Order: sequence, then structure tokens, then C-alpha cells
Amino acid sequence: MKTPLSQKTGFFAEYYLKLKDQAGASCESDIAKLADCKSDEERVAYVEQLPWVQAGDANLLVNQEFVGKNADLAAEIKGRATVAFKDKKWLEAMMLYTRSYMALPRENVAEIRIVLANRSATLYHMQKFQECLIDIRRALDLGYPKDLIYKLYERQARCYLALKDYPQTIEAFKKCITSMDDSTLASDRRSKLNLDAMTMIKMLQSDPRTAKQEVKQQKRKIALDQAQALPLENEIVSPLVRIDHNRQEGRFAKAAADVKAGEELLVERPFVSVLLEKFAKTHCENCFVRSVVPVACPRCADVIYCSEQCLKEAAQKYHTYECGIVPIIWRSGASINNHIALRIIASKPLDYFLKIKPTIDEKLKPEELLKLSKDDFRRVAQLERHQSERQPSNFFQHVLMARFLTRCLQAGGYFGSEPKPDQVQAICSMVLRSLQFIQFNTHEVAELHKFSSTGREKSIFIGGAIYPTLALFNHSCDPGVVRYFRGTTIHINSVRPIEAGLPINENYGPMYTQDLRSDRQARLKELYWFECSCDACIDNWPRFDDLPRDVIRFRCEAPNNCAAVIEVPPSCNDFMVKCVTCGEMTNILKGLKVMQDTEMMTRTAKRLYETGEYSKALAKFVDLIRIMYEVLAPPFPDFCESQQHLKDCFLNLGNVYVLD
Repeated sequence: MKTPLSQKTGFFAEYYLKLKDQAGASCESDIAKLADCKSDEERVAYVEQLPWVQAGDANLLVNQEFVGKNADLAAEIKGRATVAFKDKKWLEAMMLYTRSYMALPRENVAEIRIVLANRSATLYHMQKFQECLIDIRRALDLGYPKDLIYKLYERQARCYLALKDYPQTIEAFKKCITSMDDSTLASDRRSKLNLDAMTMIKMLQSDPRTAKQEVKQQKRKIALDQAQALPLENEIVSPLVRIDHNRQEGRFAKAAADVKAGEELLVERPFVSVLLEKFAKTHCENCFVRSVVPVACPRCADVIYCSEQCLKEAAQKYHTYECGIVPIIWRSGASINNHIALRIIASKPLDYFLKIKPTIDEKLKPEELLKLSKDDFRRVAQLERHQSERQPSNFFQHVLMARFLTRCLQAGGYFGSEPKPDQVQAICSMVLRSLQFIQFNTHEVAELHKFSSTGREKSIFIGGAIYPTLALFNHSCDPGVVRYFRGTTIHINSVRPIEAGLPINENYGPMYTQDLRSDRQARLKELYWFECSCDACIDNWPRFDDLPRDVIRFRCEAPNNCAAVIEVPPSCNDFMVKCVTCGEMTNILKGLKVMQDTEMMTRTAKRLYETGEYSKALAKFVDLIRIMYEVLAPPFPDFCESQQHLKDCFLNLGNVYVLD
């Protein structure tokens, strides 16, 4: 059973164990009385009044901390960066300048602009010209010293020249010439730089491409020296998807019409998302994009942003209340699910939750839920929580975690300068509710890590998120879809045909191709509290390595719509085979020809994949799956391999990081 204390490291687990020791003989009986509580409000109120819990609050003090901002530390790191720069260790210098920038307090503007300018110099040597331009713009915006500003304009001109942006190159060289009037350059050095700049200006002004570029730039809305956040994608729920409900399966997705392999069924942005601590200094906290030239939070040194836009969005939504609190959450040992619960609340003002709270238990049909606005708390509040199956001890742990997270919100200023106890308790109950539905409804956000030298690929878990529509999809150990990510936006595409009326199932982790049925069932029972009844579990399909290679599984083509599978050895010389289920004859010649044709198609698709032509390879694998599925019945090795290749193609269209 997954609980908030499943992660045993961190001070929260120590607090919990110490609390139970202090409770003495009444501990278990006090916890058992939670069984009499009928709502989350009652559970929070009950635990709140326990004397031994109140006494233990002295061990759970939460205060904002900003230890990462330190001018002396920033100066020391900057010194190391300068040494690395002089040694032409560009990557090391760039990373150290970033660390120095992150550590600088916001009032140290003079130091910040120098560090950004220095980082731009390393980026120029790394031939990261657009990133260099971004840092130059930031240094200029912060009022870079006039006597040195000519250096930035010259570097800016060289970057634009490398990017073949001639109008901007001319403009930057002109600024370089003008700004030398404020410099302390020696006259010979100034004359040479002036001559070089004038020569480049005249040459580019006579280049016919310059005039053409000027016309294009008048239409261009995005400047090269402005960091851009990842564009928001349009969310879609395909008309092929219908959300249904029944007593046995709960809410689930099914095909409203026949679904072909490769169809895009869902594109959804997260209700909230949280980055893992491990990636907090490499990825944007807001959109999960890797950033070479990150923007620092003005107050804390715990997170980065890819752009000023993401910094602003995060501050307006949640970071205002998490700033200075994030290190405490990490140090507590709280899981990413716990952090998601906190962020759900931090993303909306207090008044919003107090107003909506009375309505969250009003049962809504699937179609009513889907009509709610994307950021309506009820979209997630009514997801499965398995309340009736929870033991008092489980509720107790969740209440303690909810109290801790609420204290974090309070320390971050969520309740204002004078928190009202009834409001704090109301929010605590909503955090408790969130912890329960998050347990069964979160998704890992992934990034594909590639090693170009070896061709090895691995999908890496970088954060967690909750997707209200996708959370309504049920599980299968033989899923009909694959998911991939662009930033935090999730894309769901089919990986095999799905007939109208059949479920569109995703996968919660265990796959029949990799895990034994007993292991899958045990894992799903532990993490999600249900027994899987997918085809792979009912028929106990073998793992991929154990799939028989000495039989071909043909579909019965009898006119009576027989759904049986006819297993035939490859050595069979008969073209007409009798179905043992319906007694009708099936012509397997078409299926044998398909097996021959797919060999050539597979080689072509793999070659396209290996050369990085993922869209073309994807189309080939879609054709392969369609052709095989018409006459052959899974599971069989060739089909599994084609499905995996199709999934790999989709993953390469999402978050990708090449390590070498």
C-alpha cells in the first residue's frame, strides 16, 4: 500500500516515528477512531485535536529559507569560472557562471550583469550564438557599464553575422562604433575595431540578401535575442474517444468509432506538474524544457526558468508561495506526489478554494466533468480515491502529510499575515483529498535520453503531473496507446487498431511483454488497488522473450464472425486450415504473404529510424501494424517489435536529450 511515508529518507519520516513514540499506549486506539470519521474535514479536525499530535508540532516547524542566495559564494564561483574560461574550458566556465548567477541576490545588479556578460562570452566560444544573444540582451537590460558596453555590441554583431542575420549585424556594429566613445580603449585598438566594424557594415549593406532580410524581419514577431517559452499546444480530445462509465470499470475511455494505428487521440496540458529535485537546476520549473541560459528566481536559488515568460507565469501561479519552501519539501523526504498536492492549492488563490469547496462532492457525469474549464478543481477532485478501502492508519499518515504541506503553504504566505484557523483547516482537508486522488492518478513526465555514439535510448522520469482527461483512461498490460511529452504537454497516440466500442486503455507500468502475470497483478494491487482483467492477464500471455517462434497466429476468417485464433507452424504446406472453434476453413495464404511482405517493410522502416527520419519511419511502422493486424492475432513477436518501434518513433517527437 503506497503511503506518504513510502520514502523512508527525510525528516518527515523521523517526525512520524517520534510522534508515535511520544503518543504512548493510546496511539493505536486513537488512530483507529479515524474509522468513525465520515469526511476529510472530520479526519483533519480529529487528528488536529489529539494532544500528542499537538505536542509533536514543535518538531514540525516550517520557515522559508533562502540559503542559496549568497554574494560571497557567487563571487567565489565566478572566480572559478574565470579560471576555466582562461583555460578555454568553455562548458565548465558556462556552468560555473550559471551557478554564480543563480547565487547572486537580486539587489546585486552590478554583479549579475557582469556574470551574464561573461556567460555570453563562453557561449560565443561554444558557438551557441542565439543563447549568447539572449545573455547579451539581459546584460544590456540591466544597465551594463558604458565603458565596456562596446564589447557586448561587438559580440552581438558577431553572433548575428554567424546566424546570417545581416540587418541586425549592421545595427549591432553601428552601436559598437558609437559606444566606443564612452570606452577607455587605447586609440590604436579603437581605430582597428572601428575600421573592422565599418568594413563589415559596408560589405553587408551591399549584399542583396540584407534588403530581403529586412522585409522578412518586419513580419517576424520573435526576436533572436529573446528567450522563448515553449509554445502552448492546442489541447484536443479526438472525436474517436468517448468517456463512459459502468459499475465494474468505473469511468473509462472507449472507441467511439474504429481507431487506426497511429491516430492522435488526446493532447492535454497538465492540471499541475512538478519537476523532480534532480532536474531542478537543468530544466525549467514551469515547462520542463532544458535551458542552457536559464533565468534565476530573484529570491531563491532552488529552481530555474527557460525564459522571463515562464518565470512570470510561475510567480503568478504557484512559486510565490513555494519560494523558499521547496528545499524544505525536498529535505522532508516528501514524494513528488505530495509536492503535486501542495502545488494544486498554491496554483489558485485561497478564496477560490473556499468558494468551490461546498461543491466538490456533487457527483458529475463524465460528460459534465469534461465540460468544466480546464483549471476547475472539480476536474481532479472527483477522480478515484478508494476512500472506502483505506485503513485508519493510512488516513492518519495522509492527514499528517496534509498538515505538513498546509504549514508549508502558511509559511509561504498563502493565508496572508493573519491566517484564520477555520480557513487553514479547510485547505488542509482539500490537501488531504488531493493526496488521495493523486495517489492513483498521476503520470510520470519523461524525457528520452539518447547516446548518438551507440544508438542507445532510455526514457527518463523527470517529473510528475496530473492530466484530468487521461486519468479517466483505464489500464491494460497490452495498452492500445503510447504517451509522449513535449514539455509537460502529453500526447496520446494509438499503437494498434481499436474497434468501435472497445476500451482505449493506456498502461500504468506493468507490461505483459516484460513482466510475468503474477508480478504485474501484485504490482497493480499494491499501487492501484485493483486486479487487472485485460486479455493479456486473462489468457496469461507470455513475455516477449518467451513468445513462441514456431507458430503463426492467424485470425479465423469464417463468415460467422468467429473470433478464434488459428495457430499454424511455419512449415505448414496447407493453404486451407480448419478452425477448431467454429469448424470453418480459413485460407492462410494471404497471411503467409503478409509475413513475407513485412520483412522488407521492416528493414526499410528501421533504416529510416536509424537515420533520424522518425516521421517517415513512423508511417512505415503504422502500415506494418495495420497489415499484420488484419490477418494475424497478437501476441506474436513481429507485431510486438513493430509496436515497440512505433512507440520509439513517437518518443523521438517529444522531449529528447542527446547526451553525447
